[in-house]
Amino acid sequence: MSGRRPRLWPRSLGGRLTLVVLCLTTVCLVAFGTAGTLLLQRSLTEEADHRLRALPVPGQAGGGSPPLDEAQPPPLPTELRTLVVGADGGVLESVGQTDSDEGLPDVSAVPVGELRERAGEPLTLPGTSGEDSWRVLTTAREDGTVLVAAQSLAGIEDTLDRLVLIEAVAGLVVLSAVGFGAAAIVRFQLRPLREIESTAQAIAAGDLDRRIPCQDPATETGRLGRSLNTMLGELSRALRERDRAVETTRRFVADASHELRTPLSSIRGFAELYRQGRGRGLVAEDTRTDRWMSRIEDEAERMGSMVDDLLVLSRFDEAPPLERSDMELASIAERVVAAARARAPHTPVALEADGPVRAVGDADRIRQVLENLVDNALTHTPEGTPVHVSVTRTQDPPAPGPAHVGALPPGVSEVAVITVRDEGQGLSREELPHVFDRFYRADGPRKQAGAGLGLAISAAFVAAHDGYVTVESPPGGGSVFTVVLPLG
Repeated sequence: MSGRRPRLWPRSLGGRLTLVVLCLTTVCLVAFGTAGTLLLQRSLTEEADHRLRALPVPGQAGGGSPPLDEAQPPPLPTELRTLVVGADGGVLESVGQTDSDEGLPDVSAVPVGELRERAGEPLTLPGTSGEDSWRVLTTAREDGTVLVAAQSLAGIEDTLDRLVLIEAVAGLVVLSAVGFGAAAIVRFQLRPLREIESTAQAIAAGDLDRRIPCQDPATETGRLGRSLNTMLGELSRALRERDRAVETTRRFVADASHELRTPLSSIRGFAELYRQGRGRGLVAEDTRTDRWMSRIEDEAERMGSMVDDLLVLSRFDEAPPLERSDMELASIAERVVAAARARAPHTPVALEADGPVRAVGDADRIRQVLENLVDNALTHTPEGTPVHVSVTRTQDPPAPGPAHVGALPPGVSEVAVITVRDEGQGLSREELPHVFDRFYRADGPRKQAGAGLGLAISAAFVAAHDGYVTVESPPGGGSVFTVVLPLG
């Protein structure tokens, strides 16, 4: 179990508005029903009090009823009772009971003294059966007894119960009608917002010329749509200008890189010709000239490598030229690790693989990615710092970190994970976001000449394979580059 509590508040605006209307309607119905029930209860209770006051009291002037101790005919069913309560609180006599209804007010719930003090003041007492309540009116007698006239509130309570039931049923009907009506009205009123949503989705999918349909400018949605159309027009123009600038820059880089290859080859050729002339004795020996020519040759070689990298990036920006075939990633990593050990014999480079990991892709490009990552680890760590390379396959790919390039396509069930980890000083928080930027070079203990294009090329190769590459710098030190490639 995930332990997540169910969401009670709807996500959609229409659902929220409908729920708010239903909540307000419910509060109003409950308040109205409660007020009506209380007012009706008060009115019926006052009516019962008037009836009690209108009863003739035996033994008083004008009282037409005979004394309680005189013989009386069998009583008829009635809600009225007349009791005589003795000084000790016991009921001495009672009138109004029948065989089918022997209910009486429980006068023992109130002391006799209080009954005598509250003479002429109606009050409510519980029934002896524990179910019904009684409204009573007391009269103090000279002999110390108390005459109690009472009326059962069972009829009033039944009336109130029926009223509450009617209000509950009517409230449910009203809430249902209000709910359906509010949902329909809210859905109709939010239709312009759904049109704006569909337009935004179409624009996000690449239809930059899509616009929001014109609506009444006197409404909020109409003014919103007009403002969004103005913003979208400006944004579309800015994007087109950016695309033209990017395309112009890419074409310029490709053309310039292509044109620079010839003069760079000539410079390297003249440097090689000078070296051959020195070897044959055709050029006079000069230590300073030899040093300058060596630097010219090194810089020409470095610039030629940079030009080749720029040409590769330019081609991948336009259409990645991949030669896909079956490849075995563990064997590719093994060859790269063997070459790294030969190049840096004093640095331990370890390989860990879970057996053959087969995929479909350009083996030469993937090998170049691994070479760049391993070379980056060797270059930016002190000599002798261990480097670990691992190749695994999993159905649970690691989540890309904040610094990553590329993404897996939807529906990938299994991936290959290649990691290159070093035990150096790692990357700072400021350096991590720029690792895969072109021409970015991070400082290191063994900083060497480089154009800062190796990781950018590796990221382009991985993205062309529908994978992603990410870098992390754990708190314990070191850097971890992770390449994730889809297998299925």
